[in-house]
Amino acid sequence: MLQKLDANRLDAEIGPWLLQHGQVAGAGLSVDGKTLRRAHDAGQAPPHLLSAVLHQEGIVVAQRGVGEKTNEIPELRRLLAPLSIEGAIVTADALHAQTETARYIVEEKKADYLFTVKDNQSTLKQDIADLGLQAFPPSARNPR
Repeated sequence: MLQKLDANRLDAEIGPWLLQHGQVAGAGLSVDGKTLRRAHDAGQAPPHLLSAVLHQEGIVVAQRGVGEKTNEIPELRRLLAPLSIEGAIVTADALHAQTETARYIVEEKKADYLFTVKDNQSTLKQDIADLGLQAFPPSARNPR
């Protein structure tokens, strides 16, 4: 019976349903892509999925394939489009530290974001370093 299900339709229905039944405001929503090695026939490229997972619950609320002619950057907006994530904190790796992605999350989805910044955004990385936020990391003590 499960093999007869339309996996894309099931994903499209169950993710938003799961979000309706949980606390999204303040929740962490991790977006990450993975290539599924050995999940393909010989001569074909392995499938690459982009997924959104609620941190605390470990529940995948959305996933979509990333085609060979695109990449994760534009797919992130398509992944989040049907989801009601207002108040959530979207985390993503350095690949997604993009102005348009940040704008979409804040302005369109009414959520916040936390991106890793690496050398792929050298100017932004330097701007952050210039702020001198040595006391900012969670490991730093903030005396009151």
